[in-house]
Amino acid sequence: SPSPSSFHPQTPWSNFWQQWQSGGQLKWAEISRSQGSFSLYCAPVEVATVLSKIWPQQPVVLIGGALDLEPKALIYRQAVGLPDITCVKFSPDRHNELIQLYVPDRLPMPNTPQFQGAVIQEIRTILCMSASVPGLAVLLIGDVPLKAQVGAIFASEFGSRVQVEKTDLDENGILVTGWEFWRENQGKLPAPYLLAIATLPLPSLENPLVAARVAYYKEQRKDWFRQYLLPEALNELQRAIAPVRERQGVVALFDSRVLHRSYGNQVLAALSPFARIDYLDTTWLTQA
Repeated sequence: SPSPSSFHPQTPWSNFWQQWQSGGQLKWAEISRSQGSFSLYCAPVEVATVLSKIWPQQPVVLIGGALDLEPKALIYRQAVGLPDITCVKFSPDRHNELIQLYVPDRLPMPNTPQFQGAVIQEIRTILCMSASVPGLAVLLIGDVPLKAQVGAIFASEFGSRVQVEKTDLDENGILVTGWEFWRENQGKLPAPYLLAIATLPLPSLENPLVAARVAYYKEQRKDWFRQYLLPEALNELQRAIAPVRERQGVVALFDSRVLHRSYGNQVLAALSPFARIDYLDTTWLTQA
């Protein structure tokens, strides 16, 4: 095949190759085995430097449902290179968007061998207690092996009501899903009366792209957890629970780090407004 230098200087491939050779880039490949092809990607590890030159050129209005917990959106502004701006934050209506939040305080930590068994038992209890509640129940599980295990276990107990990452669901279906599938399809499905979340959606350091961004934050001597991982997780969390607010349903969060880590209060702030429930009762589920 021809070398990059043999292409015309203005071709897309030439531009891509120049970007590939420059510093501060994330470079990765994605393989499509079904099509027998692969794609190469190249993107800057940070965009603030480039975007900061664009914002002053015209008036800008940004509207988002989960940009930042702070009214001034400092972390978000730093990420996209925005200068000091006027921020208006609209709080959710406590009467119409209140969720019931269940966070059990005696569960094992997610990184312990006892966690999976404890979560499965908690989910089983909720599903059994809500057997008479009409509507959709969503089990949101980011860990791929645990997601498959939960799907298999509860399919054997509840039959065809249980589906793993499918939108063709029974009227009283139980959807087992990861974060990406739920994000892409939650608008197509009825508002669930129950959203059970196994763990916080903190980006995994096993993902090379996440690891590369963390390495960049470390090089810049920045707090990579509070400036990158945690904001990403809170953004994902806020979007995930939005449909539950429509029904004023129940969110069950089984990640005990919310109760025992210093950043737990920020997680709870992202879930606000909510009414905290410390124990499961059919009353909470039937009200949804």
